Amino acid sequence: MQSPRPLLLTANDTGGAGIATRRIHEGLREINVDSKMLVRNKGTDDPTIQAPTTKFSKALSRIRPQLDSLPLRLYDASEEYSINWVPDRLHKRVEKINPDIVHLNWVGGGYMSAGSIDSFNRPVVWRLADMWPLTGGCHYADGCTRYRSSCGKCPQLNSSLSADPSRITLKRKKQAVEQANVTVVATTSWLAESARESSIFKNCPVEVIPNGLNTDIFKSFDQSIGRGIFGLPSDVPLVLFGAVGPLSNPRKGHDLLVDALRTLQRDINNEPELVVFGTNEPEKPSDFGFETHYIGYLNDEESLALLYSAVDVMIVPSRYEGFGQTVTEAMACGTPVVAFDTTGPGEIIDHKETGYLASAYDTKDLANGIKFLVANPEQRSQLGKQARNKVLEQYQYTRVAGEYLDLYERIIE
Repeated sequence: MQSPRPLLLTANDTGGAGIATRRIHEGLREINVDSKMLVRNKGTDDPTIQAPTTKFSKALSRIRPQLDSLPLRLYDASEEYSINWVPDRLHKRVEKINPDIVHLNWVGGGYMSAGSIDSFNRPVVWRLADMWPLTGGCHYADGCTRYRSSCGKCPQLNSSLSADPSRITLKRKKQAVEQANVTVVATTSWLAESARESSIFKNCPVEVIPNGLNTDIFKSFDQSIGRGIFGLPSDVPLVLFGAVGPLSNPRKGHDLLVDALRTLQRDINNEPELVVFGTNEPEKPSDFGFETHYIGYLNDEESLALLYSAVDVMIVPSRYEGFGQTVTEAMACGTPVVAFDTTGPGEIIDHKETGYLASAYDTKDLANGIKFLVANPEQRSQLGKQARNKVLEQYQYTRVAGEYLDLYERIIE
């Protein structure tokens, strides 16, 4: 029997969400599944990834996010908010490719209309990169539970109106999902539970499949190699912090890290130094309390692996993470991770076995975790080995691809 032919839709093939989708795609092709991707903006030269080709379609793709955000100018919306009201013709492109399964990934930011989910005439797998698919527009609900009923009076819009964009968007999603054959895939159990509680997906089957990565790329290198390449000191402990926009996105917990490091400064003898990636040094840098090295944005996975291997500890102080790819990337390179015991990282890290889990948003405990790993090199090395083994067992990209293949086959049989 021929394997199902999936088409993975996502806004970009680069960036955090795009990389996660591409890893699924590459894993599927590695196990001989005829997978294709359809994106709005293509940043790679992979011929199996399709994107707009004409001048008009490229221009329209570039302005869609701006068009989609126009109604939000009437509100005080955060950057992580998408209502996806602009009409699209994705179903026409899907028809031309003719897959067996449409696999949605990150489709916010105006990539596709919230009401077009039922237009594909095929089974749909919807992987939750964050909470956006199950809300009225916010990418993370931040404690709000209105998505379980009908949204409206959205706190992230500072709205006092019941019939605001959040309620309208949630209603459009719900109506479309009710008319479609949708299977939800959450990358963590907390996202799965949120999906089951939502008014949009309450009647849909929900599976849990983690994000994967290529452990032949993300592996341990001699620490001195990365330190030499990135101009980092060779004789001090290094702790790493980074993501896309780590200093500008409040969700990434930059302020919590500052508090933790200031606590640590008063309580440690062997002072570490901080390494930050994903951003250049700002004009007015934060005072972390320790010598800080800014690496900038790294465009390739090989450089990331060298950087993870060059440091001693990775810190992920995020308030919310749908999964936490930097966690598994660091672990795959044998670098233990300190994070809060909540959302994605809380499910990936085993406390004092593959890293350290601090009590949720407790910056003193986050400082304790950093100190625990910096001050105990032998234990840190052991945790790093165990972290690598866990990634090999659970997050290797072909293993994850196999879980998706099993799901596809069950859906279309």
